[in-house]
Amino acid sequence: MAPTSRYRILANPASGKLSMDQRRRLLAEAAKVLHARIYGLDARSAEELSHCARQQAAQCDVLVVAGGDGTFSLVINAIDLSTVALAFLPFGTGNALSHALKYRGSLPAIAERIQQGTVHTCDLIDCGSRKKAFMASLGIDGTIIRRYECYHSLGYRGLNAYLRAGIRAFRGEYRPTGGIIVVDGNMMKIPRVLSLVVAKQPYFGMGLKVVPHALWDDANLHVLAMPARIPLALMALTTGFTIGNRVGAYMRGKQLMARLDEPLTLQIDGELGWTSDRFAFKVLPAAMRLKY
Repeated sequence: MAPTSRYRILANPASGKLSMDQRRRLLAEAAKVLHARIYGLDARSAEELSHCARQQAAQCDVLVVAGGDGTFSLVINAIDLSTVALAFLPFGTGNALSHALKYRGSLPAIAERIQQGTVHTCDLIDCGSRKKAFMASLGIDGTIIRRYECYHSLGYRGLNAYLRAGIRAFRGEYRPTGGIIVVDGNMMKIPRVLSLVVAKQPYFGMGLKVVPHALWDDANLHVLAMPARIPLALMALTTGFTIGNRVGAYMRGKQLMARLDEPLTLQIDGELGWTSDRFAFKVLPAAMRLKY
């Protein structure tokens, strides 16, 4: 077995909108700071990238994930989190993690911060014993992601694609439903929900601060039920991009059960999950070590 190194960089070749030459140049600058080698750029599928993540996690102290929120989610679901600490280099589009970690500056500057940073113990969300996540939601977000993928395939990128997808969803593509949620035995009826958010950190993509009270390390799920009313949705966007969202019914606890009147598609870390009318979530305390 090869000797363990301090850092290795796992890079997703499909994240973001940079050319491969741009990606390699920026990664090389970050790798120089971390004295690390780069892996994963030859992966042709999510399965190959997951396999590469498992291989490299066994050979380093800190696996630095270069990609977007979806890439980071793929890694936390692919490897044994008890054996290695993780770090994050933002290469994606939305990058909720960049905002959660308060990253600023160039990629080499972020690599420098990782090198000089501290390993923090963080909780994760168990989504029905099928996936681990740091943010999840039911409602309009699944519709927006599905529509975003269509716009992305047509050549639209970044905020432009997200805005187009959001407008389509708000204009009727998303059909709100209600239901009942139970948080640690406390039941609440949710009529016509815009989004039922389950989070371990405050942000969604593009810096939208959806759940301002969410914390990485308090051993709780942070649950927010936002009503499907256009004036309140506009207020949520306005406050979410400024002082932090002030709309919706907020609860926290160890477990959440959701029973919906109609099936919805689960959003997990910016990616589409599964569709159902029944969902269960629980907190995974101290499930991950994250260096920043």
